[in-house]
Amino acid sequence: MKRLNRREILERMAAVTGGAVSLAVLGACDADVSVPENTDELELKALNKAQFDLVGDIADTIIPDTDTPGAKAVNVHFLIDELAANWMTAEEREGFLADLTALDERIRQEHGKSFSELSENERGQMLDQLGAEMLAAEGAGEYETGLSNVGVGGANRKHVYKELRELTIYGYYTSEVGASEELIYDPIPGEFKGCIPFSDVGKAWSVG
Repeated sequence: MKRLNRREILERMAAVTGGAVSLAVLGACDADVSVPENTDELELKALNKAQFDLVGDIADTIIPDTDTPGAKAVNVHFLIDELAANWMTAEEREGFLADLTALDERIRQEHGKSFSELSENERGQMLDQLGAEMLAAEGAGEYETGLSNVGVGGANRKHVYKELRELTIYGYYTSEVGASEELIYDPIPGEFKGCIPFSDVGKAWSVG
C-alpha cells in the first residue's frame, strides 16, 4: 500500500490546522515515520499512562470511527508517543507533556473525571471549548497559561489543542486506513481529469 506523499500530507494538514506544520512532523514525514500496525509489545516512550489515554481519546474524538476506523483504532496515539520521544526537541517535548498534564488536570477539575470518562457529548463540548479558546488566543496574539505552551518550551509554541489536531491528522493519514480507505487510492490511475464535480467521487484522492 502506498502512502500519501510528503507534499499531500503537509498540504492536507496545513489546510485543516490552519497554520505551519511543526518541525517534528516535518522531520518524521521526511523519514516516513508512520503509525505502527502492531502495538502488542510496544511500551510508552515519552507519555505517561494518563497522558497517553488523554491523547488517544482526544484523537478519537477528532477522527472517530465511522464507516472506517477512527484515529485511536489505527494507533495514532502510539505514533504521537513516538513523535514526542524521538522527533521533538527536549524543549518541545517538555512543553508538550506539561500542557497535556495541565489539560488533564483542568478536565478533572471541571468535570470531576478524566476525558476518557466523559460521555461522547461531553467530549465534543470540551473540544469545542478548546477550539474556541485556541482561536481567541490566536486572534489576540497570545495564549492562556497552562493550555497554550507559554512559559514552557518557548512563548511561540502552539496551543496544545492545535498541536494535538496536527499530530492526529498526520498520524491518521499516514496509516493504511487513512491513506487507502478514508481517501480514495488507485495504484494504477486512468486518465487525468483536471476538474470534476466533487459529488462524482465523494472523497479526496490519496496520492502515492
